[in-house]
Amino acid sequence: MDEPYVRDRSFDYMSDIELDVLDDEADEPGTATDHALQNLERAQEAAISRDRSMKRTSSEKDESSANAKKTRLSQGESTHVNISPHKRVEEFPGEMLTVSAGKLFCDACRMVVALKKSIIKAHLSSERHLSGKENRKQQDLRQQRVMESWEKYQKRHHLAGTGLSATVPSAQSLRRIETATAMLKAGIPLAKVDYLRPLLEENSERLTYSTHLASYIPFLLESEKANLREELNDKPFVSVIFDGSTYQGEMLVILVRFVSNDFQICQRLVRVHVLAKSLNGQQLAREIITALSTELQYPSNRVIAAIRDGASVNGAAIRILKDIMYPSITNIICVSHSLDNVGKHFETELLDSFLHLWVSLFAHSPASRMVWRNQTGESIRSYSCTRWWSWWEVLSQLHRLFREVVPFMDALESCPSISAKLRSVLEDPDQLKLLRLQLTITIDTEKPLVQKTYLLEGDGELVVEAYTHLQEVCAAALLENYPQTRAVAAEIAGERDPADVQALMTQAKVCVAPTVRYFRTKFNTPGSPMFEAVRLFKAVRILCPRQARDIRPTEAHVTALRVLPALDDDATIGQLMEELPAYIVAAENAIIDAATTRLTWWRNQSGLQAWKDAAKIVFALLPSSAPAERVFSLLEAATSSRQSSLLGDHLEATLMLQYNRGRLAMA
Repeated sequence: MDEPYVRDRSFDYMSDIELDVLDDEADEPGTATDHALQNLERAQEAAISRDRSMKRTSSEKDESSANAKKTRLSQGESTHVNISPHKRVEEFPGEMLTVSAGKLFCDACRMVVALKKSIIKAHLSSERHLSGKENRKQQDLRQQRVMESWEKYQKRHHLAGTGLSATVPSAQSLRRIETATAMLKAGIPLAKVDYLRPLLEENSERLTYSTHLASYIPFLLESEKANLREELNDKPFVSVIFDGSTYQGEMLVILVRFVSNDFQICQRLVRVHVLAKSLNGQQLAREIITALSTELQYPSNRVIAAIRDGASVNGAAIRILKDIMYPSITNIICVSHSLDNVGKHFETELLDSFLHLWVSLFAHSPASRMVWRNQTGESIRSYSCTRWWSWWEVLSQLHRLFREVVPFMDALESCPSISAKLRSVLEDPDQLKLLRLQLTITIDTEKPLVQKTYLLEGDGELVVEAYTHLQEVCAAALLENYPQTRAVAAEIAGERDPADVQALMTQAKVCVAPTVRYFRTKFNTPGSPMFEAVRLFKAVRILCPRQARDIRPTEAHVTALRVLPALDDDATIGQLMEELPAYIVAAENAIIDAATTRLTWWRNQSGLQAWKDAAKIVFALLPSSAPAERVFSLLEAATSSRQSSLLGDHLEATLMLQYNRGRLAMA
C-alpha cells in the first residue's frame, strides 16, 4: 500500500505564518495583491504625476441656489408651462430666440431658456443677453465682410475650377475660413483638422481635408494686411520695431507701434519674412520700406522712430532709411539688450568655468535634476542662450543655495566626470574662496541691471520712465555698494586684520571693473547712439504729468523736445510753450495710478491740444525691442520640428493672427 504523499516543507519559500495569512485573506479580493505591493519598493513619481486639482463651485453657493429653487417652487412657481417654443419665438421677435431639439434656445447667449414668460423676460433684460446680442450683431457684420472679401478675392485671383470657386456654398466657405483662422490663431497644425472633422462638422457645415484647407491661407494673410491698412487709415505717427532670428536661415519680423485716437497704445505685427541668410544694411532697409510703404502704403513723414538691438547692420539700415525714405526717423537702441550686454564684460574666469560645468551637469542628466530637487526642494534653474539674464538667474540660485552644493555633490551618483571637475574647485580652499568672491560680487553688481532690464522690456508707457531707471543703474555703479560681497569677505577673513577684508574686497572689485567701464562708455559717451537715446528719454519725461509736477517744465525743457525730429518744428514748439502754463496747473492735480494711466489722463484733458498731440508721438516710442522677441516666442510655441517645411505664408499668417488679435490695445 502506497504511503500517503507528504509535502517536503523544507523547500517552502513562505513561512507557515505567511501561508496562514494568505489563506485567511484568500476570500478578500485584492488583499494578496496589496500585500505583495507593500513588500516592493515604490518608484519615485515625477512632479507632473501629481493628482489634478479640480475646481468646484462652493458648497454654500450650491446650497443657496438649491434653497432658492425650493422656495420658488413652494410658492407655486413652476418653470413648466403648456406652450410651444415656437410660440415664444413669435412673441419675442428680434431677440435671437430659436427652437433647437424641441427647446427654446438663445443664440445670443448660447443657452437653453425656460418657456415661462417671466423667466424669458428676465433673461432678455439681463446684461449677459444684451451683451450677447451686440456681440452677435458684430459677428454677423464681420462674417458679411469676410464673405464680401472672399468673393472679391475669388474674382481677383481667378479661382474658378480650383475647388475654392463660387460653386462651394457661401456658408461652407465661411465655415472653412473660420476654421482655418481658428487653427492658425491657436497654433494648431492644420493636419489636425482631419482628426477633428467629426466634431467640427457636428450640427454645422461640411469642412474639407487639411491639404485643401491650407489653400485658404493666402486669403487669410491678405485679409489681415487689409485690416491693418484699415486700422492705420488715420495715419497716426508710428514707430517701427524689427529684429531677426536664425530660423531656417534668417527670419525677419517687423512691427509698428502707435497711439490710437482714443489714446490706446497699439502694437501690430506687419511682416514676417523667412530669408536664406542674414541681411546686410541695404537688404534690411529694403524689407522695411516694402513692409511700411509698399504693403501698408504708409506716408514716410509719419514714421518717427526705429527701435532695434545694437547690431551694426541695424544701424546701417536706419541710416539708409533716414537718407532715402523716412527723414523724421529716430534711432533707438534697445535698452534691455544693452543692459544685458553689460553683464558680458565681467572678468570672472573661475566662476565662468564652474558655471559652464554646473549648467552642463543638469542639462544632460535628469537624475542630477531629481537629486537637486530632493536636496533643496527647488527645481534647478535652466539656462537659455536667448533669454535675457538667464545666466544671472542660474547664478542667483547657486548663490542663494550655495551651502547645499556640497551635500548635493555627495548624494550625486551620475555624471562622474563633470562632478569630479566641480569637486576639484569646491575642495581647494583657495579656489573656493575665489569662487565665492566672484559669485557674490557678480550678484551684487548685476542685480540692478537685471531689475531694470525686466522693467524696461514691457509694452506700456515706459519711454517716460527709462531715464529714471538708467539713472538708478548709474548711481548703483558709482556707489560701489556690495553688501553681500563684504559679508562673504568678512566670513573668509574671520578674526584676522580688517585690512584682510579690504584686500578681499579689492580683489573682488577687479572682476567687475571692466563691466562698470563698459556701462559708462556705452551710455555716457557723447555722440554714441545710446547716449542720444538717453538724451531723448530725458527730454520726454515732461510728458508724464507726475514727473512734470516735480520738474516744473521751463522753456528749456520744451526746447529739449527737439531731440525728437517729429517735434523739431518751430510751430509745434511755439504751441507747446503757449499751453505750458495750463499744463503745469493741470499736472499739479494729476493722479496717475493703476486705474488712471498717463494716456488715460491725457485723453481726459479737454484742452492742451498741442500737448495731447505730442503725447501721441512720444508714447508711440519704446525703450526696448522686446515686442519682436515675443514674436519669436510665439513662433517657438506655435511650431514644432515636424513643421520645419511650413511655407512662408503659413508662418506669417499664423504669427500675425496670434500677435495682432491678442493685442487689440494696451494702455
